[in-house]
Amino acid sequence: MSDTDLDFDADELAMLRQLFRSEAHDALEAVTTRVLANGSGRPSPEALTEMMRVTHTLKGAAGTVGLDAMVDLTHRLESSLAAVGREPTPWTSTSADLLVEVTDGLRGFLDELIAEPAGAHATAIRLRAQIDRLGRGEPSDRRSGDIDALPIAAHLNASQMTNEAIAQREFESRPGDSLAMPTIVDTPGEPALAEPVPYLTSDLPSDAMAAAEPKSYLRVEPERVDALMSSAGELLFDRTRIERRVQLLRTLARDLARTRQNLRDALGESGPPNRVRLTEAEGELAGQAALLSQTTAALLDEIEALRRTIGELQRGLTRIRMDTARNLFLHAARTLRALRRATGFKVELRTLGEDTEFDKAVAEQLVDPITQLLRNAVAHGVEPPEERARRGKPATATITIRARQDGNLLVLEISDDGRGVDTAALRERLILTNRWSAARAQLATDADVLDALGTGVSVRGDADELAGRGIGLDLVRQTIARLGGEVKVTSTTGRGTTFSLRLPLSTSLAQAMLFKVGGQVYAIPAVHVVDTTLVDAGATTTLARNEQLPVLRLETLLGHASALAERKPGIVVSFAGKSMVCTVDKLVGPREIIIKPLGALLAPLTLYAAATISGSGKVQLILDPAQLVRRVHPDAPSEPLADSASSPMVLAGRALVVDDSRAIREAMTSMLGREGWIVDVAEDGARALQMTRQLRYDLVVTDLEMPELGGFDLIARLRKDERFKTTPIVIITSRANPEHRRRARDLGVRALVAKPITRRKLLEALSAR
Repeated sequence: MSDTDLDFDADELAMLRQLFRSEAHDALEAVTTRVLANGSGRPSPEALTEMMRVTHTLKGAAGTVGLDAMVDLTHRLESSLAAVGREPTPWTSTSADLLVEVTDGLRGFLDELIAEPAGAHATAIRLRAQIDRLGRGEPSDRRSGDIDALPIAAHLNASQMTNEAIAQREFESRPGDSLAMPTIVDTPGEPALAEPVPYLTSDLPSDAMAAAEPKSYLRVEPERVDALMSSAGELLFDRTRIERRVQLLRTLARDLARTRQNLRDALGESGPPNRVRLTEAEGELAGQAALLSQTTAALLDEIEALRRTIGELQRGLTRIRMDTARNLFLHAARTLRALRRATGFKVELRTLGEDTEFDKAVAEQLVDPITQLLRNAVAHGVEPPEERARRGKPATATITIRARQDGNLLVLEISDDGRGVDTAALRERLILTNRWSAARAQLATDADVLDALGTGVSVRGDADELAGRGIGLDLVRQTIARLGGEVKVTSTTGRGTTFSLRLPLSTSLAQAMLFKVGGQVYAIPAVHVVDTTLVDAGATTTLARNEQLPVLRLETLLGHASALAERKPGIVVSFAGKSMVCTVDKLVGPREIIIKPLGALLAPLTLYAAATISGSGKVQLILDPAQLVRRVHPDAPSEPLADSASSPMVLAGRALVVDDSRAIREAMTSMLGREGWIVDVAEDGARALQMTRQLRYDLVVTDLEMPELGGFDLIARLRKDERFKTTPIVIITSRANPEHRRRARDLGVRALVAKPITRRKLLEALSAR
């Protein structure tokens, strides 16, 4: 399969192949582990089935990213493992060693294919010979390099074709099934490997090859990193406790010095007999006081060293969780390409700051907001070419995404060079929709008007599939707010609009405003704290930042008794364009805190977003600004719309891709994204079921063989749910046999697509009826 057939650009293809490389290393290591666990004995049927499933998954993923050589080798290995499962095939004492040699060789082959493609041909020939010996039950022969190096395709027979070709042959050989659903999307008459596999040439352009130079990666489960971050946080608390002990020692040292001085005063007043004994005691006391002072000073030095070490540990662990903006920019490029196709507008994307690093968890949450802002720019900002020409602008509009760090914050700016926001028209719409009174609109500045975007008001008077309801920006503000960030809008009429997203670089560390209510310390994310003020006793509103704001009495909300007949400090909180003042007993001040999840016990209490731990070991709850604002602004948004069918975040619809191969999940995301789909992914059927309970999907694309819950079981359960009884479902599989076709037809599957998946086959499946 050529790179042209794959329809991925060079950067995207390089990324997908690196993902496949990492996935293949893990999968082949799992096969090796199973073999070694069994010693030299024949693997059990269960172990062989699992090894075949893993190899089968790799074959499909390799085909999807266009690595035909790997498709051939993994197909041969799957066939050899199937032969091992048949009792007549001998299993010698060296068979296990040979299988380990094969899996190790396949890992090396992948690395070689990327780093030194010229040497991959000989490696492939050696591996093919080893795999064939494994299937015949022959002992390992390390002199396999003498085998005639004919192209692999020349040695293929019917039993060694890829499953795609087998499925096509079976389908064509059964005329009775020709009218049966589901549709089989395949390549008619296309043999598995019609040409010699191009081992000697790279599948990537030269510049992409340079970017794809292999690096050594250590893959670590996120939970382990989180556990280390938690341990680093505990060290921070331990340091604080030690500092408190040192303070106590310093106090004792001062008391000891005062006692010594009192003793010396007593010496001057006592007689000669007592003076001798007191002098000796005073000398001994002086020595102990000096030793205590020296010990305290040394302990302070050690605490300072501990502080530096803890800081380095925290920074290092935080960097482990970091990712660059490059992948987010690649997603933005795919989204904009889909928008160009949907609208016909001429728009190009410019990105700056690709090396900016931030938490992977933050990056995952930014995908939907970036998608919505790009759609907003195309729908609202970009003018038609003739209008741009009248204004002296280039025919092709430019959308720019900039990423940078500002201290502990990530700043993302999405700008367009379009028409800008007509603040006068937006004022009128705010009045017409009863969001604002005429008096408020007259007093509001342009910045205030722009801040009202995303509160259910749009600058457009009509709505279509791209925009116009004012809900999309609402969702953007909510998502960024939940990450502890804020959204600012600036616009110049005729020159364009900029959305600035400011949010923490990491989800584990954050700046917060600490305060006391009823003797307990609480926190609010600092990004939502606008100002502090004083609130008169009994006031229900107060003037803050030249605006009359509602007052929320936290002492009442949190159930703490407090005297209402006194003036109290207040914190001005802003969330999703809504502001208010929260009264507190005492302001502690801004602090950098380590965020801890609430856990199962406190999670149902929606008023609290998370928690932190003080230096003395006390739990301090972090209040959720969204819930606080809703207490005084009942119309304020709280949760994203669950029904994606009515959400403006959908262009073609929302799709769920279910496959245990990450490379295939990423490839499918790219293919569907280009057609305007918002794509969610799940690694198996069990995870997919959890996701479908929370969201409604317009399309489900699933593999069949997966751990936990297979594809057919997933489809059967979805069909029992009223929301998914008629949802289009597409199966992608390498096992397109008659039994699978029958089961798919019985479950109302729209199409069954044989792997490797291509964009053309996917589009045929989506258009099938």
